[in-house]
Amino acid sequence: MRSQTQRSFLFAFIASISLCGAIGIYCLLIGEFTSLVAKVLGTTATVAGASLLALASAVPWERKRWQPIGPLGMLAAAVWLTLVLCLIWVDRLNGEEVFIKTTLVATVIAIALPHAGLIGLARLRRDYGWVRIGNVASIVALAGLIIVAVVFEIDDEFMLRVIGALAILDVCTSVAIPILHRVSAIHEHDSIRTTTLEVSLTCPRCSKTHSLPVGHSPCPSCGLRIKIEIEEEHCEQCGYVLFGTDSAVCPECGKPIRRETTTQVDQTTT
Repeated sequence: MRSQTQRSFLFAFIASISLCGAIGIYCLLIGEFTSLVAKVLGTTATVAGASLLALASAVPWERKRWQPIGPLGMLAAAVWLTLVLCLIWVDRLNGEEVFIKTTLVATVIAIALPHAGLIGLARLRRDYGWVRIGNVASIVALAGLIIVAVVFEIDDEFMLRVIGALAILDVCTSVAIPILHRVSAIHEHDSIRTTTLEVSLTCPRCSKTHSLPVGHSPCPSCGLRIKIEIEEEHCEQCGYVLFGTDSAVCPECGKPIRRETTTQVDQTTT
């Protein structure tokens, strides 16, 4: 949360949730629940939801992933917030069918865009790329069918079944992607290979200095078998390769980078 934009949306979310909870507790203790209190509760809950959606859109926007989904998601959250607040405070709009449909369509779009943007943050191996494609396709298809059903007032059983199937597919792939992201980071770490560099070292047996290649090799003087491995620098938390990165934190997850060079030497006497 180093970004000022993300901090602002997070503060708005926390403040709205806190205010909503405080009003709810007040109503339970005092026992008075007027229409004004209901509108205030609805407003705070709506602001909290819009802040959460905008926060989810700000992450891919600031990391420059899958542009322009991030900015469009923030815009959709703002439009949705405006429409819902109008429904809450302008009583005559509650009976306007066109306005209600527009609000429902804006709700679907405001949820779908941040969802797709967050999916784009995952770093997956090529073997798992089809899961992300399926997830994004299910998000688009689900949002499209819901919008069509709302606009044209379609109440067809087959369409409802298809919407339900797409929703299940969306949930399953959305749960799988963070897991595959973690697995991909592990595989990325495990797949690092030793390089063809040479290391100058002093043999612990004969005390002579030699330049030995990375990998398995014997000491040229006494024959001591030595194994040298050089591990490429990577983030300890997410596995992101840090080669060429001058930042003090990982550009992927934000974890502080601990700069160090590790050379491991395994020795086996014959």
